[in-house]
Amino acid sequence: MKHKRKICSLAFLLSVSILCSSHVHATAIQDQIDNTGEKIDELEHALDQEGQKISAYEKEKQSMEAEIASGQEKISRLSKELDDTKAAAVHTQEEIEKTQKALRQSQADSKKQYGQMKQRIRFLYENSSMDMLTYILEAGSMPEALRRVNYFQAVMSYDREKLDEFKATTNKIKQAKKDLVTQKAELETLESRQTQKLEEIHTAISGLKSRLGSKLAQIQSSQELLARYEQDLQQQKQYEQELERQKAEEDLRRAEEIRKQEEELKRKREEERRRQQEEQERKEREAQARQEQERRQQQSSSADSGSPGSTGSSLGSSSDGSSAGSAAASAGDLELLSTIIYCEAGNQSYEGQLAVGSVIMNRVASSSFPNSISGVIYQSGQFSPVASGRFAHALAAGLGSRCESAAQAVLNGERNVDCLYFRIDHGVIDGLVIGEHVFY
Repeated sequence: MKHKRKICSLAFLLSVSILCSSHVHATAIQDQIDNTGEKIDELEHALDQEGQKISAYEKEKQSMEAEIASGQEKISRLSKELDDTKAAAVHTQEEIEKTQKALRQSQADSKKQYGQMKQRIRFLYENSSMDMLTYILEAGSMPEALRRVNYFQAVMSYDREKLDEFKATTNKIKQAKKDLVTQKAELETLESRQTQKLEEIHTAISGLKSRLGSKLAQIQSSQELLARYEQDLQQQKQYEQELERQKAEEDLRRAEEIRKQEEELKRKREEERRRQQEEQERKEREAQARQEQERRQQQSSSADSGSPGSTGSSLGSSSDGSSAGSAAASAGDLELLSTIIYCEAGNQSYEGQLAVGSVIMNRVASSSFPNSISGVIYQSGQFSPVASGRFAHALAAGLGSRCESAAQAVLNGERNVDCLYFRIDHGVIDGLVIGEHVFY
């Protein structure tokens, strides 16, 4: 009998060892899932940051392109204005040359007229007055004399008018030349300013184009980095799904081992109960036999002594009852349970929240998990919010109050699943799907 008990104990210890090994493996996979989840969060954050960078770069690129387009429009307008200024300067130079030619001609004509006038004056004034008077008196008649006098006066008046006319023309041409020279100087100054302005705009546009090239290179680099992030994110998500599948398989194997262990424990309890019952029955039979023997001895003693005796037998019955007590849930248990429900299913329906709470309490009731709500929740590698710190934050902020009704219902004994596990439903695990979770 002792040998048999020893074999059963060894089998039990072996099953517990296998179960612990499976739990360690499942915990390792859960750690990998948590790490992968953190990498996914980091990649999504990096994607968001890089997307914002690209958006900012695109706005800067559009602004620079608009500035370049505006600068090129200014260059086009200024180039036309510069061409017009150059054409005006050329035309002014041509006018200056024409004016210079006209001035030379006017000066030549004036000089010629002045020479003719000098000759006439010399003829009129250098000869003696008697000769002029003789020339007039020899006219032969008064009209002829008057004609000769008028002739001399007309010649002198013509010369004076011509000299005044040539002088005025020369002065006018000189002023026109001066105005044209001033105009040309102004055009040259304008041309210089326009040329300088064009050079400044060309320099600014060259700088903008250089900056635009750098910005385009930044955009391309960010886009390449964004593509790598997206590729890495897709790979991490696929890896996470594969880990979820492996974890689900481990959970299923562990659940089967738990079932077998619980069946073994149940069988052992039954054997122990039967053994205790048999022992109790044996003890009761021995007690009855002793009582019967005592009764007979008392009767024999009474018969021998001849005195009547009265016997009173008081049989003590020992009852081995087991009282199953259920520990009343404390306020702390309610807060812990409602907070883990909030973290895992706060965005789910009441049915989904009740299912998460049911899994927690199913584990508390299972001999393969800690026998307290806090023990189940804080068990290593079981709940991602606990590992990431989100559970502690939610607990400190009192966010679990949003799921308190579901937690209280579960503590009151309500269950809607008899499962020990649940995960995000990716379609790779068979089980009962409620909301975004699959329970198994």
